[in-house]
Amino acid sequence: MNTAPKQLDPDKDPYKNLIGYFRSQVLASYRNEPDKYLVETDFFHGKIETTNQYYEELEAANRTDEVIDVLFGYRTLQDGDLAIAAYLPDLLKKSKKHVQQWSGFHITDPKWIKGHDERFSLWMRRYLGGDWSVGPGVRTQLSKLIHTVNGLTSEAVGKPLLKHELKESLSFPEAENSHRYEDAHKELYGYLIDGLDCECISLLAIRLGRPIKARESWTVQDLKKLFTNLNSPSDFAKAYDLVSAQRGLSAHKVRPAATSMPAFEQFTKDLELCVKGFNELLSTLEKELNMNGEKATERNEAKKYLPKIARASEPHYSICQATDMKGKTVERVEFGSRNEIPNVHQSEVLTIHFSDGSILSIDTHSNVGNLAGEVPGFKGEDVHISFGLHWVPEK
Repeated sequence: MNTAPKQLDPDKDPYKNLIGYFRSQVLASYRNEPDKYLVETDFFHGKIETTNQYYEELEAANRTDEVIDVLFGYRTLQDGDLAIAAYLPDLLKKSKKHVQQWSGFHITDPKWIKGHDERFSLWMRRYLGGDWSVGPGVRTQLSKLIHTVNGLTSEAVGKPLLKHELKESLSFPEAENSHRYEDAHKELYGYLIDGLDCECISLLAIRLGRPIKARESWTVQDLKKLFTNLNSPSDFAKAYDLVSAQRGLSAHKVRPAATSMPAFEQFTKDLELCVKGFNELLSTLEKELNMNGEKATERNEAKKYLPKIARASEPHYSICQATDMKGKTVERVEFGSRNEIPNVHQSEVLTIHFSDGSILSIDTHSNVGNLAGEVPGFKGEDVHISFGLHWVPEK
């Protein structure tokens, strides 16, 4: 059985009329207005869309025809530069007001590299061929790992290890030169190094019985001190050394003149190294804390949606009896719709039976009866109130 991916020819029907090619500089104007536009980038795919805030402004001004929502990929030109391969139905139909702006960057007679263009092939397979076996790009992988690390430490010590999670808008180099490569690392440095939380490192050290006083400017060193396996020659150490070194070139003194280089490709490889490093970090945390990162993250996410208590109940309220459940063992639970009562709202009911013979019933109350007496034609039994249950997984 042949399981090879279907080969799609972008220069023949039906695909050739679905893709338009543009100089990568077309993204610059959108990046300059992050309050209005979100530019998502990754190894083989990207997207430009209007931010929620700006959409609301356009909607209020009756100008929603100015929104943009365009998927794009990258195709490699003969000179090594990357062209933006935009999905034309998005641009011509969903983003009409932006067509003129894009037209100034249109490549009318592109000359492509010979041979296989992996980046562009992946985009074609996933977004035009519908092959969702093509996994996410490297930026997405790193974002997920950071999210999992943060979920794990939040459950373990109450704080995320990194102050900021990696955004979709992390900038890949927009031109093939050393300055744009260094600038991309400068942004990455803000997440991976400046973003390390020294208080979280201290709390982890206390939890593990190896208390250290973490320092704001030495978080990487203190993390390696706490977890010695992260020192050289680990992938974690290699990744962090690389990001630190490249950031130094873009942030200190006057840097040398820009030189031509495959910046996008090299930055992608650097992110792949960061993914390896964070896999090491996650495995280390899981082993040391005896926790599962994905389960901890699932629990941490679920807790965010628990309802918040705004104020304490009055002592005479019936809900205060709920404290009597403490220490009891649940034997069985009954639930369903309560029997209907004339002029009273419909409701669900929950009955909890405890092993010591005690029983707690929970149903819903409301002021519907009062409203029925005040609003003509309003019937209390027309209202249906149900429970909204939200389950947080066990530790």
